[in-house]
Amino acid sequence: MPLHDVGYRKWNGRRTSNLSRTLAIAETGIRLASKSNWVKRMVLFAWLPVVWWGVAFFAYERAVERTGSNSEALSAKQAVITSTIQRDAMERIASRYRIPQVNRLFQKLDEGDVEGSRNIFWSWLMMTFFRYPQALLILFLVGATVPPLISRDIRSRAFLIYFSRPIGRLEYIFGKLLVPIGFIIFVTTLPALGLYVFAIGMSPNLDVIWSTWDVPIKILTATVALVIPTSLLALMLSSLTQEAKFVSFAWFAIWTLGHGAWLAVQFTTAIRLNQPPFSGIVMNDPTVVKWSVLSLYNNLGSIQSWIFGFHDFSDVWPGIAALAFITIFSSIVLYRRVSAPIRV
Repeated sequence: MPLHDVGYRKWNGRRTSNLSRTLAIAETGIRLASKSNWVKRMVLFAWLPVVWWGVAFFAYERAVERTGSNSEALSAKQAVITSTIQRDAMERIASRYRIPQVNRLFQKLDEGDVEGSRNIFWSWLMMTFFRYPQALLILFLVGATVPPLISRDIRSRAFLIYFSRPIGRLEYIFGKLLVPIGFIIFVTTLPALGLYVFAIGMSPNLDVIWSTWDVPIKILTATVALVIPTSLLALMLSSLTQEAKFVSFAWFAIWTLGHGAWLAVQFTTAIRLNQPPFSGIVMNDPTVVKWSVLSLYNNLGSIQSWIFGFHDFSDVWPGIAALAFITIFSSIVLYRRVSAPIRV
């Protein structure tokens, strides 16, 4: 039996909004990535540091509650230090792991400013939460979820299906971009906001909201600084090849080689200055600071420290410029690669 009038026809039904098409692409990508047992394990493991940071919030608030807001400054300082570790040990740890301006916390405690010290301490804990455990976990989580997002479509020629429907290039890109953003928010932003709510619950009264109102804003801003460059970089790599394994290799190579090059500069400077590699003298050396832009991990950490109020803009602007370049370059390449199948 012959078939007549086969081909594209005008759609007379109701079209959904652009947002719904973007969300459908994102939902499909998240669902497919969540089928991996390794991804499930990493998401679960990403929530484990919440326990340790929750203990730190609990210890601090219990110490402040015991001393009371009307206690003498020395008593407040002694209670906080006794409930955690000795002050000199804290200073050594802060110097070793580059926790900047930690003396501001001790200054507030010396002055008896409990509310001011609370804001600094909460911001300090949030900054370390973003910079250390979550940054490393995101490296592996994004490396496991993003590589096949576009490379799989290139290999299977799914572009022909996507763009034969009323789906634009930007809708496709934003839909794919929401996949790593969704995972990153789930393992960083939500735990951080949960810690903030937990800390408020551990506080003596709700007045602490007025002294720490800017902490959630800092959390959201640090999230934006984290997800935009990393997600665009990973998607750009995914659009350059049909093999997801090559994307994974390139993703981890950029992080490890860049940070390794910066560590080489750091250890060379330590030998030249005859100082420990992670001492404050070495970390603040102009040569080490200058070449820190080689490390994507270091740039993200420095910018997050600035967002939480522990760095000056003059210290982090090279890192901001480097991440801005990565964001713009990745966006251009990604758009051109996605546009290639439908370019006339």
